[in-house]
Amino acid sequence: MTLKLTDFGFASFFNPQHGLSQTLGSPLYMAPELVREESYTERVDVWSVGVVAFVLLTGKPPFMGRTKSAIK
Repeated sequence: MTLKLTDFGFASFFNPQHGLSQTLGSPLYMAPELVREESYTERVDVWSVGVVAFVLLTGKPPFMGRTKSAIK
């Protein structure tokens, strides 16, 4: 078993009127908006939760590639 720890070092204040544009995180868990480096909302977090659930259920990521360019 592999144990992975995380922190909230990438956390930032979200203003719904302005959205976010900073791209941080692991490409395999990024929503398409993040991979394309577009403006995004809090919905990208729901995408990441879905990817985590997929990995937990299947044992593999839904998309192959180790970099953003490989996943695009």
